Amino acid sequence: MDRKGKLSYEADSQRQEQSLVPRLEREREGNCARMSFSGDWLKSGKRPAFSVFEEGLEDAERVVFSFRDLGHWDSSLPMFLRKCLELSAKKDLPTDLSEMPEGLRKLLDLSSPSGQRTDADRKSAHENSILARIGIWTIGTAQGTLQAIGFIGETFLCLGRMLSRRSRMRWRDFLSALQSCGAEALPIVTLISFLTGMTMAFVGGVQLDKFAARIFTADLVGLAMVREMGALMVAVVMAGRTGAAFAAELGNMKVSEEIDSLRTLGIPPFDYLVAPRVLALFLMIPLLTIYADLVGILGGLTVGVTVMEFSADHYLAQTKMAFSGMWEIYSGLLKSLAFGVIIGLVGCYKGIHCGTNSVAVGRAVTSAVVTSITLVVIADAAFEVVYSILGLR
Repeated sequence: MDRKGKLSYEADSQRQEQSLVPRLEREREGNCARMSFSGDWLKSGKRPAFSVFEEGLEDAERVVFSFRDLGHWDSSLPMFLRKCLELSAKKDLPTDLSEMPEGLRKLLDLSSPSGQRTDADRKSAHENSILARIGIWTIGTAQGTLQAIGFIGETFLCLGRMLSRRSRMRWRDFLSALQSCGAEALPIVTLISFLTGMTMAFVGGVQLDKFAARIFTADLVGLAMVREMGALMVAVVMAGRTGAAFAAELGNMKVSEEIDSLRTLGIPPFDYLVAPRVLALFLMIPLLTIYADLVGILGGLTVGVTVMEFSADHYLAQTKMAFSGMWEIYSGLLKSLAFGVIIGLVGCYKGIHCGTNSVAVGRAVTSAVVTSITLVVIADAAFEVVYSILGLR
């Protein structure tokens, strides 16, 4: 390269380096101050002092920001601009940001507390209108219903594959779920059932004593436990304990993208995650219901012997006489089977379809408990209506 070419190359290099230097140029157009940002505004480079902008606002009635020659930029530019806008607002100077790049404008809007409040207030006002709330509720309900129906269908297809021995369910997970739903739940089921039996005995004894029929407390406690309270209390306990655990476990797997990984590997999440839990709860809740019935009757017996001064043989004989047949016991067990399916499906559904952050997992757990208990109570009422229509009461 000759000397002339070398000098030309060096001049071009110097011009290019100068174009990359971050600059803030001030221009006055009457009472308007034009602030032109150019060059690369990066943390690694030396940026103009903020005093350059302050001095340019003297005797100005309006500020225009120009970015025509702006190169690359990072977070240092929005931070500088935020200080500029705060100073302009402090001096009550109107600002013109029409030439600002769209990406830079969005960052400034996100970092503006007043802008965030304005957007939130606007959104809140829009969503608080009656028509908007009705529309949002209707659309959400329709989408949730279709999603729930699809989930139930997938679950039953999975159970069908299990019966045809084509399921990929791991029996080790099933046994682990059995232990969690069964043996580990015995302490809380024992406590709740015993106290429920004692409470019914106290309340029933006080009322029946008015009719000199205190002995029928045994009938009241026995029939209430096997028909209604045993299955219902076990369902409520398992909804708050096991259903919430299912939602939390699957929700955390959703957040950590483990469920997506299973799909990527060709492993059906329903076979691997849903089927073991639903099947375990379906099988264990009837056994827990029988146990709760016995413990509840024992709680009533404790009150009858210690408070009402019945003999244990007399109390148990009266309890046995209250049962007209095995249907009294079967009716409660039939309910418990439905309760187990409801709690298992709701817990797994809420966990798999939760969001992708910790807040969503917490909401999924809360929703799983509330929805499970609500559906259990509705199902219990439906069973009672059907029993009455069929003359089984």
